[in-house]
Amino acid sequence: MDKKKKKNLKLNMSNFYITLAFLFILGFGFFGTSKLFMAEDIPINQTELNEEYDLRANGKFTVKEWSYDKEENMMEITLVTNGIEDYMTMLDFTAVSRENLSAELPTEVVYDESEIYIVHIHEVPKDFNQIALRFNKGEKSYDELFTEGDLEEKQNQVISTIYTDQRVVKEEPITDRNFTEYAKEITSELIAEAERDIEKLEEKSRMTDDVIVDIRKEIEQLQADLLYQTLDEQVETNNDVFQLKKRIEDYERDKQALSDDAKTIRAKVERLKQKQYDLNI
Repeated sequence: MDKKKKKNLKLNMSNFYITLAFLFILGFGFFGTSKLFMAEDIPINQTELNEEYDLRANGKFTVKEWSYDKEENMMEITLVTNGIEDYMTMLDFTAVSRENLSAELPTEVVYDESEIYIVHIHEVPKDFNQIALRFNKGEKSYDELFTEGDLEEKQNQVISTIYTDQRVVKEEPITDRNFTEYAKEITSELIAEAERDIEKLEEKSRMTDDVIVDIRKEIEQLQADLLYQTLDEQVETNNDVFQLKKRIEDYERDKQALSDDAKTIRAKVERLKQKQYDLNI
């Protein structure tokens, strides 16, 4: 009877170890091959919208919009630049997807005016993962301007790259528009943005006024307390009053700067509204 129990015990232990070994091999095989069918954990790579990027000698730019039309396999990017292109340089764009870095995607500049660009990327793969849009800056050559009539573009160089990620890009239909329609849309957006900026400046100016009022009340209270103070206390109080008056001067300068900025933006709004009127004629 004891021999039988020992035999069963050995058999059970053998089965246990066989099962454990099988589970170990199965688990090793699963985790070893999981990358074949599980999505790789790639960090999101998305250029921030409405944030100004400084390229130093090559100017500045802001990505205002980046949308993806899944049905049309197309993207639309709106860029506001400052100082990137001038009479001696040209700006164009190239795009690639993370899934196929060797194949450039067709790009088209559908709007280019006042350093604002709207760029279309065509033939975007369904599973593009991430898209990189490069800014290429080329020099114009005027050497043969009067002999051949065309400007030659040379020394093309990548000055910056922006990115979008399939997991966070805004998906929406992209409608086909002509140059005038783009101009109207952008002009309206610029007017709205400028008016929001004016409101922010005016709010800061009102807050500055409130601070100045509070400081003046504090000065009045300190000056009223002078009658009941010793000579040493009066010297200290007068010094505090002097410092507070200096603070008022600083706030007054800040307020004047806010007023000047608002005046500049209002002039910009007037020019944009005139352009808007001309476009609607």
